[in-house]
Amino acid sequence: MNLDWWKIFYEVALAQNISKASDKLHISQPAITKQIKNLEEYLNCKLFIRSQKGVILTPSGKAIFEDIKASLNLIKKAEQKIKDSNELLTGQIRIGISTTLAKTYLMPYIRKFNQKYPQVTFEISTDPTSYLKNSMRKGQIDFIIAKFPFKIIDDFKYTKLGQMEDIFITNKDYPDLINKKISLNDIAKYPILLQKQPSSSRDYIEKYYEANNIPLHTVMEIASSNLLIEFVKIGYGIGVVTKEYVKKELQNKELFEIQVTPKIIPRDFGIITLKNNYLSKACELFLASLYN
Repeated sequence: MNLDWWKIFYEVALAQNISKASDKLHISQPAITKQIKNLEEYLNCKLFIRSQKGVILTPSGKAIFEDIKASLNLIKKAEQKIKDSNELLTGQIRIGISTTLAKTYLMPYIRKFNQKYPQVTFEISTDPTSYLKNSMRKGQIDFIIAKFPFKIIDDFKYTKLGQMEDIFITNKDYPDLINKKISLNDIAKYPILLQKQPSSSRDYIEKYYEANNIPLHTVMEIASSNLLIEFVKIGYGIGVVTKEYVKKELQNKELFEIQVTPKIIPRDFGIITLKNNYLSKACELFLASLYN
């Protein structure tokens, strides 16, 4: 089997166009077509169907695409390992992280690292943690910074960095909730805005309500913390967010923390990596800056 076949297959599948793949690979279109045909004969199945705009994957092609993508990512990491030992610090650091943690924790570290190592670039993915874990297993990201889950998974290593506190917030339209201690049972009478599933933060709040035997009546599910905060600002309801994420709004009294009893227990957050997984020199140095 020829490894070049798979590289060509991947680029054609990604571009959905033989001409575009030809330009990227610097290989003629007839040569690409021939190599695809060789691969199809080797596998004894059709991988592409021609369309008006280019080509699309067959069901067989779709079935193997993600595996090939993951395999090529692992090869790239192996190549990077060799380069790291022979060159100045370069490369890309691929991080999976929530928008909340990116804003409240990560950004100052990236800025400081970039000033010291300007040739290193960052790729930030903000999908739900469950998706990020699958991406890390496929070699598409290097590590995750997240609030820790309830169940520790065996193939991951967890390193604590700190704690984050979730709070209930409101605006001035709910004066009866400001500067007073309010029971969770009383809060249940008000419209509640929460992050949409899948979300580890949403899971945590649901378990908090469940532990206190209080039904959770959600008025609106919102995909991002930013948008949730904006709805709270206009008085649409009570929101649940990470306290550090609204620090400025609390100081400016644009929003107010509701003193709910019992309080939501703070959660650990930190680094999630795959056990026995190679990380580039750039990644190791960046992680060291987070630990210090």
